[in-house]
Amino acid sequence: MRKKKLLSSVVIFILLLSIGFTYSCDENNNMLGPSNDIGDLIGDDPSPSKPFDLDIGVEMMRLSLQAYQMLIDFDNNEEFTLPAPYNLVIELLTPESFFGIELSEEIPIAYIATNDNNIYLVFRGTKTIDEWIKDADFPLVPYPLGNTNAMSEKGFTEIYETLGVVEELNMLAMSGNFVNLFVTGHSLGAALAVVAIPDIIENTQFKNPIMYSFAGPRVGDQNFKNLYDGFDIESWRVFNTNDEVPKLPPSVLSYIHINNGEPITFGKPVSGPFDFKDIEFNHDGCNYFNTLCGMTNNPTTCMAMADGADGCNADMQ
Repeated sequence: MRKKKLLSSVVIFILLLSIGFTYSCDENNNMLGPSNDIGDLIGDDPSPSKPFDLDIGVEMMRLSLQAYQMLIDFDNNEEFTLPAPYNLVIELLTPESFFGIELSEEIPIAYIATNDNNIYLVFRGTKTIDEWIKDADFPLVPYPLGNTNAMSEKGFTEIYETLGVVEELNMLAMSGNFVNLFVTGHSLGAALAVVAIPDIIENTQFKNPIMYSFAGPRVGDQNFKNLYDGFDIESWRVFNTNDEVPKLPPSVLSYIHINNGEPITFGKPVSGPFDFKDIEFNHDGCNYFNTLCGMTNNPTTCMAMADGADGCNADMQ
């Protein structure tokens, strides 16, 4: 399955990186590659209200791996379950399209789970060519939240609007005494997590969700950033300094990252848009998880917690 994912995403990575390399410019309007400025990727808040929590980071990336397993189980007509102590509440499906042609069935792209008084909203990363097409849809559109000038990326926004996240969270909130809402995702899932936060804060009882995302691209313009960062919630974007996806869509197209970026490093720098092996390695969710585990006091035990989801094991892929 991991090899299939590699083959299916190569073409779109060429597109994404070619656009990034084409549109980035210096002060003399000379074309350059995507920005390598770590400060740009981290954000402009020098003093976040709460520090990065490694334990939460590991847990959220573990749950993000399970979101990939959800699609594998769906493709194999198998029941998707979560390891203890998590309880699966619902899988959220999206009716994706391919060049305007509707697919024959809806595809799972997120799930909601619980553990004690915690709720987890987990968005899946990209694994089908159709999703990559939506990822590459760079035009900005009005963010669908009331009276705001915020603009968000068209493809991410359209996928999110199919999911009914707010409705599901409100129904779940009425069924128990839940305190915390965690929101997470890897790659496309990271973008969807960011898109979800303002909607959740405005339209549910969860006014202080905790968001940890991984390998996420830029999601919106300066107005979206102002809207998002204005909530001042516990929010962290974990990114590999060698990963090209967080450098997209290009900032020259008015995209800007929300605060707060947490850099980690694995792999090696990408030499260009045709450097397929390093591009995939540097973006791989299992490699993100294992790198975070390597920062803990017991990396071996931590890596075993991947539970084999999406084929993830203790070895870097």
